[in-house]
Order: sequence, then structure tokens, then C-alpha cells
Amino acid sequence: MKTTSNKDFAYAMVPFKILSWPVGTWPLQHYDTFPAIRAIITIFLLLLMITIVQSEMYLDSSDAEKNLDAVIILTCGYLAVSKTLQFRIRPAGLISNFTSAVKDYNELNDQEKRVIVRRHAYMARVAGISVVLFSHISATLFTALPMLAAEQVKDTVNKTEESIPDYPMPSEKVIALVKVPDNLYLIIFIVEYLMLLSTSNGNIGNDSLFFGIIFHLCGQIEILKLDFKRLRNETERTKEHFTVLTKRHVYLLNLAKMLDDTISSILAVQLFTSCTLICTSGLQFIIALSVGNIVMTIKTFIVLGTLLGQLFAYSYVGDYLNRQMEGIGDSIYSCSWYDIPKSVTKDIIYVIMRAQDPVYLKAGKFFILNMETYMSIIKTSMSYLSVLRVMISA
Repeated sequence: MKTTSNKDFAYAMVPFKILSWPVGTWPLQHYDTFPAIRAIITIFLLLLMITIVQSEMYLDSSDAEKNLDAVIILTCGYLAVSKTLQFRIRPAGLISNFTSAVKDYNELNDQEKRVIVRRHAYMARVAGISVVLFSHISATLFTALPMLAAEQVKDTVNKTEESIPDYPMPSEKVIALVKVPDNLYLIIFIVEYLMLLSTSNGNIGNDSLFFGIIFHLCGQIEILKLDFKRLRNETERTKEHFTVLTKRHVYLLNLAKMLDDTISSILAVQLFTSCTLICTSGLQFIIALSVGNIVMTIKTFIVLGTLLGQLFAYSYVGDYLNRQMEGIGDSIYSCSWYDIPKSVTKDIIYVIMRAQDPVYLKAGKFFILNMETYMSIIKTSMSYLSVLRVMISA
């Protein structure tokens, strides 16, 4: 698949290539054996992690703190597997959008338009790198917790020396069951850390890839709005120019629909699990505060920040995409339509009408993802968290 050496494209997309290439979901790649092997290795690590954590919960269900960690890891693992599979099995929407992005960057020759594209690339980098950074810090804290909190956990209520976590993720009973030699402790430690990083890249890394192309699409919509504003009476060329802009509008609408089709089923699971994990992580945060476990408090705070940041990013890009599409109607109304021939102004009415039709990211084709949705999920999560806190207090 052809790419480009354009510096603006590199600035916008290279960070997302770094995150998605190891898991085999980078759209601008040859879909041959090597990317498939990378995806299979990633999915194998994730499924192995899920199996270990589920087995650990079955073997030891008495440790509430460890089980809450296991729920978070399992949920993120399932999301990572589903996103990696979805982006590998149904990559058509992403491929079309990224191929279009390569073409857009190669044809970029207007300084004002270049500023628009760079600004949206910067927005994509901030959104993607922020959530990835939080998720990698969470994975690192899960790994460092056994070393940082060993002495502190001994003094925690209802904790014994045997229940101190020895590995980055809940797996002590499973490792004891398979009788792994003690001299392999460091190797197991590193492998589990790699599993957590694979979960982070498979989940948040793929999200960042999606955010990057959504912001690029929004940048192209803003450029289209600029072209509509510049529309003026050019006698014979006016009709031709307007037709080109209208076709571009339809093309961008189709690209947005492809992205919605790609992510829709995953978003339905994402919203449900985000609400659940915010509740469980919030409960863990309250318990850690009540017993004075500083390390656990910091860890759960960063996990909560990652979950809220991920949900906020999806809600923001969905809301921003819709506002950009709706702005096309305002931009075309701002052009010199009163000087344009009547045959063209009649068509302008239809473009304005089409721009009023909302373009949303939807979870499961029915649940709209925007900032109102984000606030609704936060309120619902806090309500359930209040109930859980009262139940624990009682």
C-alpha cells in the first residue's frame, strides 16, 4: 500500500503508526504474512493473559482488592482483542480513510489549508498521546506495585503476608499450580509486563489510530467549509466549481460513515465497560483512601484518569465531527450566493439541507456518542458508585 514522504503526513500519522504497527493494525501496510504474524502474537498474548487472570479469580476469590484489579485487566483485555480483530478483519473503512489522507497531504499546496491540517494533526496527537501515556503509566504501576507496596500491604486491614501481590497481574495461584521454578521469576515478571503493554496498545493504541484519522477528516471538512466560503460568481466556472465541492462533501460524508461502521459495534461494548470500570475503580479508590494505602490510591487514580480520558476523547471527537459537518451549512450561506447564478443558488439550498442532517459516531447504531453522552455516563457511574459505597459502609 503506497504511502508518502510528506513531512506534514509524517507529523500527523507517525505516532499512530508506532502504536498500531506492532499489533498489526496499521492501515497503510501490505496485508501479508508479517503483519498477520504480529497480530496473531498480540492476540495470543492477550488471550493468555485473560486465561491466567480468569483462572486466578477462580482459584482465589477471597481477595477483593486483587479481584477488582482482575476485573479491570480482563475488561481491558477483551476490549483490546475485539479492537485488534475488528481492525484486522474489517479494515476497509480505515484503509479508505488513510489512503484518502495520503492523497490529501500530497495535494496540499495552500498555506491557509496547511495551517488547518497541521492544527488538526496537533489535536490528534494531543488526544492520542495523552490517553496512551496514562494507559502506559497504569501498566507500569501495575508492574511496580509488588515492589513499591510490599511493606505497606503487610499493615493493611485483613491482609496477610501470603496475600501480597508478587506479580504485575493477579497470577500467584496459577503460577504455583503449574509449579514454575523460582529462578524464572524475572522472566515471568517481564512477560506479564509485556502482556499489560500489549493490552494498552491493543486497546488505547487502536483508539489513538482512530482519533488521528477522525481529526484529519474534520480538518478536511474545515477546508471544504473554507472553499464554500470562497465560492463566488465566475460565470462559466461557477457551476463546475460548485459541483466539485458538492462531490467533495458527499465523499467526506461517505468516509465518516465508513469510520462509524468500523467502530460502532466496539463502541457499544466500550460504553458499557467504561461505566462498569469507572464504578469498580472508583470503589477501589475509596477503599484505598479509607485504609491509607497511598500507592494503591495513586494507581487507581491513574486508572480512573485513563478510563475517563478514553471516554472523553471518544465523546469529544464524535461531538466535534458532528459540529464540523453542521458548519458546512453556515459556511456556504456565508459565500456570495446573491451574485451566483440562480441555477447554482437553487442547489445551494439542498447542500444546506443535507448539512443539517447530523453525522454522529454511534455505539451499536443507536447510542449517539457526544459530550451529552459523556456527562450522562459520568452521572450514571457516580450514582452506582454512591450505592456501592453505602453498601460497603453498611
